[in-house]
Amino acid sequence: MERVQIAIEVGPVGADALARLEAAGHLVRHEGERWRVIVTATVLGQHSVRAQAHVLAHDVIHDFALEALTQPPSIAIRDPDGVLDIADTEVMLDGVRRAYDPDPLKRYDPHWWQKQMELGLGERKA
Repeated sequence: MERVQIAIEVGPVGADALARLEAAGHLVRHEGERWRVIVTATVLGQHSVRAQAHVLAHDVIHDFALEALTQPPSIAIRDPDGVLDIADTEVMLDGVRRAYDPDPLKRYDPHWWQKQMELGLGERKA
C-alpha cells in the first residue's frame, strides 16, 4: 500500500479554514451536523498505517485550527488503490477453500462398547 485516505471527524469548519483546507488539496464533506476532512497521504516506512494516520490527523487538526470531536480524533482509514482489498480477498478465499478440504488426520472412531468399558459399565462378551 502506497497511499492512504484518512477521514477525520471534526466540528464545524469555518470559511477561512475551509478555504485553507481546499487550497492544501484536502476534501471537506459536510452532511447535516457532521464535518469530515478527507486527507490523502503517502505511507512512509515500516510504521503501522494506523499510527501514521493518527499522527496525520493530529497534524491536520493543529495546522488548520480545527476542533476534534473526540480525543483521540475519530478517523476512518481507506485504501484508495484497492491493494488491501485484493490481498484480503485472496486470504479469505484461501481460508474458504481450506475449510472444504478433507481432514488430513485420520480420526479413530471407537466402538460403542469401548466407552462403556472405560467407564466400567460392563465387559464385552465374546
